[in-house]
Amino acid sequence: MNLLKTYYEYMQEPAYAVHQLLKRRSFTQACWGYFAAALGLVLFFNIGNGISIGAFLFKLLVLFCAALTTGYLLAAMCSLFLDLNKVHASPAELFVLFGTAGFINGVLIALALISAILPLAHLGCLAPLALLLVFALQIGYLTRGIMRAYDVPAGTVLVAWIFSVVPLMLAVFLLGVFFIWGIVLLF
Repeated sequence: MNLLKTYYEYMQEPAYAVHQLLKRRSFTQACWGYFAAALGLVLFFNIGNGISIGAFLFKLLVLFCAALTTGYLLAAMCSLFLDLNKVHASPAELFVLFGTAGFINGVLIALALISAILPLAHLGCLAPLALLLVFALQIGYLTRGIMRAYDVPAGTVLVAWIFSVVPLMLAVFLLGVFFIWGIVLLF
């Protein structure tokens, strides 16, 4: 019920809804958002592929854990950058805000269902565009949310995003390099 209340508050008065969301710091709402993001991605990439229930649940669990971890790291890094710029930002509040952005992945679920029902609407080459659209919607929602919550300009928020994402991408890249290096050494 809180999710619907938050949604309706956001539709009526976005700035007030963002302040109320951050004030509540509902870990449950954040987790539901991260779960929705994981579910959207799993359904988008696997609907119509004849995936077993076990594989579906495993992928869902892995993506949910990855979404939570990414949310923790992005919230911490973004909060650090904003704090360095003398903007008091709470990592817990940002974690909840990032989690609620996961509900935007419902667009992916809708596209996957349309693709499964209508064979002529198979996404194929349009899948990257759909992912880019959802990513742009999430960045827009989060940028506006941070601007409304902490009264900072859009440029500062975008630099905070870059400050947050670059170390995370570098860590994933290095993890991949070491993983591949370890496999090469085994064989």
